[in-house]
Amino acid sequence: MRMTVLRATLGVGSCVAAAFAGAVDFPKPLPAETIPKVETLPAHYPTTWSFLNYSGDRIELRNVGSDSREVKGQLQAHDSATLLVSDKRPEIYVADTVWSRGSRGVRTDFITIYDKQTLNAVGEIVLPGTKRALITAMEGLVAFTDDQRMALIFNFTPASSVTVVDLVNRKPLGEIEIPGCSLVYPTGARGFSTLCSSGTLLSIKLDANGAVAGRSETKAFNPLDTDPLFTGSATLGGVRYFPSLKGRVQPIDMQGDDVKVLPDWPLVSGADAAAHWRPSGWQLIASDEQKLLYVLMQADAHEGTHKDPADEVWVFNPATKTRVKRMRLVRPGSSISLSHGPEPLMLVQAGERLDVYEPQGGSLVRSLELPGFRSRMLIEPVR
Repeated sequence: MRMTVLRATLGVGSCVAAAFAGAVDFPKPLPAETIPKVETLPAHYPTTWSFLNYSGDRIELRNVGSDSREVKGQLQAHDSATLLVSDKRPEIYVADTVWSRGSRGVRTDFITIYDKQTLNAVGEIVLPGTKRALITAMEGLVAFTDDQRMALIFNFTPASSVTVVDLVNRKPLGEIEIPGCSLVYPTGARGFSTLCSSGTLLSIKLDANGAVAGRSETKAFNPLDTDPLFTGSATLGGVRYFPSLKGRVQPIDMQGDDVKVLPDWPLVSGADAAAHWRPSGWQLIASDEQKLLYVLMQADAHEGTHKDPADEVWVFNPATKTRVKRMRLVRPGSSISLSHGPEPLMLVQAGERLDVYEPQGGSLVRSLELPGFRSRMLIEPVR
């Protein structure tokens, strides 16, 4: 017992001596760190940054173009929060929902307005009726129109409607019923289109006060019972491209008020069709500045697998309606997007990681951890 005590004492003495020696070697202590440390973001974000919407947990602004992997900022988000980033004003808009008692109590739907450089909340617009659609973050839940002066909020109760919001004067303008239709896609100078359960597309033209100035509906073109369209799309030159469940792509020209449904064409043919390749994932299609489409594809797909992670990315030239490249993913991915700028990156959410690829050759450049992430993600690169 005495020997044990003596050894312990010698051990403590050795530690003290080592600490003293360290103090001699480094006589100047490190300066105290400033807590909290607040920085201001640039007025124009680099195109190597991207917003990552964690679907109700948080919205992060990450540097995806560097191995430093910095989180540049974070926006508060609650239930099914969706994001709009203005390039007309130094503002970011987050449509969100809270309850007064956590998951119960009085519900409030609102848009928080953030300053782009400080990420401070600088305003709020309360949305009437507690009708905002509470769906995992996806395309079509919120959109700009009228040169970003207005926002369109999709409502679902399960009756469907759209709330029109004046972002400049920070007030709701009114509500437009769209029975049997879902989601909003900007159309023309001031309006939107929406996909309907009849297989048609309803288009609404708005006046300067956000009221209906015109309404038109296409003939049925979306075969909901046999090969329905995904609601996710990619845009090139004012044309939106919607993939279908079994592997078509449906272009719709939404540049003007007169919406045009263009001829569809196949993504899958020949041996690939025999191997049951189909589009799959959550955010499953993207486009780049070279006017190419990128589609997440799954092998041996069948009924019920359309939201599963994909094995490959297929790249298509819509001008020639041909596939120009296919890339095998390191890990199966559920969401895809392309960064902007002279050297674009292909971003793929793969479970708890964001994989960053070089799209020319398809090589993995880096992989970013997504701490605590357990759901689907919406990737929104900085423009």
